Amino acid sequence: MSQIHIAKQKGKRKVLRPITHDQLKTATVEGPDGHTIDSQHALISMMLPPAVKAFFEELENEITALCGDRYKHTGHTATRWTPQAGSIFLADQKVALKHSRVRDTATGREIPLKTYQRFQDPKLFDQSVFQEGIRHVSQRDYETGLQRIAASFGVSKSSVSRRWIKSTKKEVEKLLSRDIGGLGIIAVFIDGKRFAHLGAVIALGIGKDGKKHVLGIYQSSTENSAACLNLLEELEGRGLPARDLLFIVDGGSGLNKALETKYEIADPENRRAYRLRCFLHKSRNIEEILGKNAAAEAIPLYWAIRDARDLVDARACSDALEACLSKLNKSALESYREAKEDLLAIHRLGLSSHLRKFFSTTNPIESLNSLLEEDLRRVKRWKNSDQFQRWLATACLRNEKRMRRIRGHSGIPALWVRLQQLCNRDKATEAAVDVADATAVA
Repeated sequence: MSQIHIAKQKGKRKVLRPITHDQLKTATVEGPDGHTIDSQHALISMMLPPAVKAFFEELENEITALCGDRYKHTGHTATRWTPQAGSIFLADQKVALKHSRVRDTATGREIPLKTYQRFQDPKLFDQSVFQEGIRHVSQRDYETGLQRIAASFGVSKSSVSRRWIKSTKKEVEKLLSRDIGGLGIIAVFIDGKRFAHLGAVIALGIGKDGKKHVLGIYQSSTENSAACLNLLEELEGRGLPARDLLFIVDGGSGLNKALETKYEIADPENRRAYRLRCFLHKSRNIEEILGKNAAAEAIPLYWAIRDARDLVDARACSDALEACLSKLNKSALESYREAKEDLLAIHRLGLSSHLRKFFSTTNPIESLNSLLEEDLRRVKRWKNSDQFQRWLATACLRNEKRMRRIRGHSGIPALWVRLQQLCNRDKATEAAVDVADATAVA
């Protein structure tokens, strides 16, 4: 049932029916006096005067800065000149008007006015649509942000969509083609994320300066080994180092298979990258197997492994946890043993407490995925792959700017040196690595 609004007009009650969607489509609305109103013309009429007024105010401020106040001798070398017919772009429309000009009294040449030149550029509207599209994510909700677009009017849904598509295509090209070789990537988080019936594998990198960068996206329904491997190959083609990298994984079989195929991570003699397991994911797995009461006894021992001072203490905590799990639940024990070496591996890196905490979980990319979900939650239906990748790439680059440098980043250069030792176990470095490990055990 449609709502009916009541308004008072000269002391009398007058029934005003709300504007319907069909009326908006035909741009005709019945006014209070019973006459038909052209709603599109009325909207433009309301928005155009303030927009033009704002333009002339800005233009006059620039002219005053060049020529001084009107009718005063200020000593400026420029003077106002005869107005000339011209045009500017307000939103997606070209508006004819007369604007003042300025000439240099010494040379007699006209001085270009930056305000006028700027408003002659139709790309300004593209940028405005992009900015507001980011804020209002769903195009169906775009018109609610109309007043935030400077000097805009006559915006239709189709016009906004065309401009939005044009702007977001540039974001896809920027994300999928930018060179990442100069970022100094030392660590990589990879995770899959689904949005309705579509999914993507996303890579987040950590540079030597501690900054986070969205490295790339690869559309795939699941986080399978082929998708992960293709993403890694694509990243390497754009500058990702071919070796001496640290990967933090959640235990997914597809990603682990891809890492083994490309970097031989499980082979200490030939590996070209190092892998850490997410403590949080494995903790949840063990808790689900144990149940609440048994988990209260075992989980503190589990987290003590990560917080141990060195590898010796970590192994002692690991032994205590295995003894505890063998009494509580054999299945939980097997689940832990499956990830044991990847969990203990964090103590071979010699990390500070801040870096150890940061690299012990996949929280950084989980946080990015949460931000992406928040940005794209209003999209109810993906029309095609092009639309999905445009929106996802745009959201990735937007959230990249919000990411903070990691705590303890001053220790990353030392981490890189240690990774080189662990990933180059030839005769020259074998002894150094073994000595370091022996020192940790001793």
